Amino acid sequence: MSEEAATMFDANEASSEPAETQAVETANEGERPDWLLDKFKSSEDQAKAYSDLYGAYSKKTEDLRAEVKEEAAQDYAKSLGVPDDASAYEYPEGFDAPAEGVDQALRGWAKENNVPPEAFKSLISDVYGQTQTNFEAERTKLGDNVDQRVSKLNKWVTSNIDEKHFDAVSKMMTTAQGVELMESMMNKGASRGFAPDDVGTSVQPKPLSRNEIRNLQSDARFGEDEDYTAMVRSRWQAFADQQARS
Repeated sequence: MSEEAATMFDANEASSEPAETQAVETANEGERPDWLLDKFKSSEDQAKAYSDLYGAYSKKTEDLRAEVKEEAAQDYAKSLGVPDDASAYEYPEGFDAPAEGVDQALRGWAKENNVPPEAFKSLISDVYGQTQTNFEAERTKLGDNVDQRVSKLNKWVTSNIDEKHFDAVSKMMTTAQGVELMESMMNKGASRGFAPDDVGTSVQPKPLSRNEIRNLQSDARFGEDEDYTAMVRSRWQAFADQQARS
C-alpha cells in the first residue's frame, strides 16, 4: 500500500464513525416520545401523575367497599328487628334496670352484636337474672319469724348506724346471710346496752369498769345523740351503785 493510500484510509476511518455517533445523539436530543403527553415535561412527571391517580382510585375503592359493607350490616340488623338506639332495649317484666354502668354495658353489647329485642329479654332472664337475689328464697332461710327479726334489726340500724351507711346496710340485708351478720353486730351491741329488745326496753347492761365507761363517754355521740348519752350516764349510775354496794 502506498503512503498516499494509507493516508486516505486513515482519514476516512477517522471521519466516518464520529459523524454517525453525533447524528444519533442529535436525534435523541431532539426527539419527544410519542407516549409522553403534552401536559407533562418529562417521563418522570407523567409517571408520578399516574402513581397519584392510582392511589386516589384505590382509596376511593376501599371507601366504597366500607360503605357497602356498612349498609349491608345495617340492613341485616333491621331484618332482625335490632333497634336503632341501644336505649330502646327493654328489660323483661319483673326486672329493674341495674346500675347505670351495667345497664349501658348490657344495652351497648346487645346493639353491637345485633341482638333482637326478644333475645335481649331472654338473655336478661336466663343469664343476668341468675346474678340477682331471690328475695323469697332468702326470706325462707330466715324462718317463720322473718318479719319480726327484720323489724327488730331495722330499729337497731336506725338507732345505731349513721344514715350515710344506710344504703350499704340495705344492700347487705338483701340476703339471709347479710341479715344474720347484722343480727350478730346487733347482739354484740345489745350486750353493751345499745340495742332495744322486742318490747322496746333496754337489755340489762353488764357492769363496766371506770375506764370502759370513760371510753364510751369519749365517743363523738356523747352529748350529741340523746339515746347514746343516756346509755353512758346509766353506765355511770350503775358503776356508782356497784361501788356503793361493795
